[in-house]
Amino acid sequence: MAPIAFAPRRPHPVDDETTTILPRSRPTKHRTQALDAIDDYDDDDERLPLSRRVKVALFIGAIAAVVVIGLVVGYGVLVGKQPQSQPSLPPSGGTGGFGGGSQQPGQTGTGLLSDASMLSPSQAKVLDRSRTWRVATTKHSGSEGTPAACFGTEPVEGQATPQQEIVRVLKSSGGNNAPVALHAATAYGSPENAIQAYTIASKTLGTCAVAGFYIESGHLVGGIGDQAAGVVVMEVDGKKTRAHSVVINRTGRVMNVLDVVQPSKEIAMINVAKAVAQVNSGQCSAAGGACNGKRYVKDGPPPLGGDEPGYLATGDLPPAGAKVDLWVATAVEPPKNDFQGSGCETAVNWATVKAKSRSTRVYLMQESGKDFFGLNEIALTMKDPKAAGELVDTVKSKLSHCKTIKLTASVTKLKKVTSTGAEDTKVSGWTSVVYQKSTQGTAKYRVGIVSAGSKVVYTFSNPIGRYDFTNHQWNTIAVRGGERITQVN
Repeated sequence: MAPIAFAPRRPHPVDDETTTILPRSRPTKHRTQALDAIDDYDDDDERLPLSRRVKVALFIGAIAAVVVIGLVVGYGVLVGKQPQSQPSLPPSGGTGGFGGGSQQPGQTGTGLLSDASMLSPSQAKVLDRSRTWRVATTKHSGSEGTPAACFGTEPVEGQATPQQEIVRVLKSSGGNNAPVALHAATAYGSPENAIQAYTIASKTLGTCAVAGFYIESGHLVGGIGDQAAGVVVMEVDGKKTRAHSVVINRTGRVMNVLDVVQPSKEIAMINVAKAVAQVNSGQCSAAGGACNGKRYVKDGPPPLGGDEPGYLATGDLPPAGAKVDLWVATAVEPPKNDFQGSGCETAVNWATVKAKSRSTRVYLMQESGKDFFGLNEIALTMKDPKAAGELVDTVKSKLSHCKTIKLTASVTKLKKVTSTGAEDTKVSGWTSVVYQKSTQGTAKYRVGIVSAGSKVVYTFSNPIGRYDFTNHQWNTIAVRGGERITQVN
């Protein structure tokens, strides 16, 4: 299954002190309009008969040249207008998505990389000391192999072609459920190309636009080369889940991606960072980069990702329903006056609440069809952190006392959620589940509200049948909205 090629409209410009964010409305006419924002493109390739004369062939060639020039110019304009856009990535298969280097096996005596520069079984011991590790495969090109989590099977658009690429898979003792490590190393012709490659890889990881994968948690990693970052990615395959602990780093002209996977529970991020640090020590001098400093791993947001920085990336949202599918997002726009949420937040009109800026975005699960299952995200920039905290307290109070406001409502005990955003910004708030009875049955709603500095993020979802999140997933989504909004000014 290939990712959906979706380019939402750009939001209206905002002032230097504000940030826009994403919402979604309930299953109403607004959602139908949201789906209309998704464009499908079909190419009709009509071929002339092969028996044409040379003159016709030359005419076709001239037309083709004009078309190619037009496409190149059009692409240049598109890239110029959308420098933040994230290319779609295929979900599985071949190259590992790290560039497609052409070095052949045996050419390990030249260049920066060799078999000795890759993660070894003795170095992999730090991942899980109770197991014995062995090299399963080592390939000196990007033509074969399984991609790391969130990476597709082809080089990411805009990434420089590496001079060398080596991909190694290590397996551990313990049977089919034992951990497996994939190490991909790429060497570039200049530090600038390596920086560009790392930036693109970081955004690819922070976006995770691959069906069946979603970002469980982010981690700040330091003291390993010039740059480093880590995430835990969950992979869903039917009723089975696999946990990927991924660390990427750059030292000089070399970039590394290490993905360690095992069922259900992730390998500790600090252990993956230690493994990468060992690899970095052997590469840094020849690569002209930083070696290891004071290593640390801290909780934090995932790498900046998504098509709209500051908003939830589609890869932040777990698959919902029986079928694994990608989420799609509508354009950022002002909140609607008729958005009611769960019915408990009666004191807050998101379209008119006093704020320096406000915006909303809708995320939809395509396979939900006419049910229009999805998620709303509303982001506000308040006057100051105090005002942001007061708004969170207001919504919390309304949820807590909803039963007295609406006799048809029942609300679960509110859950305190916290996290850490960019620049150590504290993210704090509440989540809850609201049930509203009516003559047509009982409706279920999930609500989240967090503040991060002077900003507030409200998330809302309306589970329908088999389309729902777990409590843990919803808590993660609520604080992820706060983490993301701290990544922009």
